[in-house]
Amino acid sequence: MILALAGAFAGSQAPGFTLQYMQNLNGRVSELKPMVARFDADVAKYGYTRQNALNECEVATGLLDALCASYGDAISRYEILSAHLQELQQASDLMRPVLIAKSYQKDIAVSVMEEFKPAIPASMDGGIYAVGGFVGLWTAGSLLFGLLGAPFRRRREPEGRWA
Repeated sequence: MILALAGAFAGSQAPGFTLQYMQNLNGRVSELKPMVARFDADVAKYGYTRQNALNECEVATGLLDALCASYGDAISRYEILSAHLQELQQASDLMRPVLIAKSYQKDIAVSVMEEFKPAIPASMDGGIYAVGGFVGLWTAGSLLFGLLGAPFRRRREPEGRWA
């Protein structure tokens, strides 16, 4: 029962964690967006698209190589995070925690966990995840303790047998 209650508590935190994760993710995308826009505008002045400029950066040397590497990393990160944010925004409230569990960005998850404060959920999805956590850990605990206790059970003789 203690495991099941712990599962209910842990599961109920998924929507709150998801919200903070998305806020952190949105902040990082917003931070990178002006840099990428500036890069796009600067290379457009010379008749380049973003991809053409990045392709040319691959053969750059010296100082240009260092500048290109920084911009290339920032643009790559922006594209990955933007796609991840869009995927989460398009998902339902119930599916967002599942998507984060499948494809989270480790640095964002760590950052969120550093500031995350558990709270009692007052939403339907929080309640659903609480029930899921309760059932999941109840089942896991029952199976685990059943398997561990199996060798120590006494076998009963079938009733109605003549000795």
